[in-house]
Amino acid sequence: MVSLHSSASRSAQGSGRSFRLGLAQRALPGAIGFLSASLVLYVGHFFTDDPMSAGDLAQLLGWSLVGVAVLALTGRRRGVILTEDALVVVNGARRVFPWPGIERLQVRRVLGVSQVVAHLADGRRTTLPAPTSFVDPRFEEKVRELTECWQERRLSPPPAAAPPPAPAP
Repeated sequence: MVSLHSSASRSAQGSGRSFRLGLAQRALPGAIGFLSASLVLYVGHFFTDDPMSAGDLAQLLGWSLVGVAVLALTGRRRGVILTEDALVVVNGARRVFPWPGIERLQVRRVLGVSQVVAHLADGRRTTLPAPTSFVDPRFEEKVRELTECWQERRLSPPPAAAPPPAPAP
């Protein structure tokens, strides 16, 4: 899939909606970096006494694409899970932010890519790994869904745990 996708997901806090980076969103930055580095290397070799042959360039580009594919397919999963009581950020580690502890959500644009930033009640802020506008035509829809979920849950305390059962007589 080319863009972020959503799926029903199970978490320790229960089931919820999730947004995570798609394959293209993980692979394209690496591919652009590898191809740029290859081009710079090729141009650098062109001006030396021993320029790179077309075969060497093809081999370099082939290995670059293999590297991008390995990184994209084995890279860690990044995203967010919306549960009833918290926003769970999965970015290598798993961080849980209770809805009432999030003061506001902001869409920030950096280098042409829009991302969502959660401003926390304690003054910290965290940039969510997903959703992001990079190669995702449904970004605005996903931000609206995330914002609606936060607005519905931010003022309500998490559901209370059931009282322990009474001891048997």
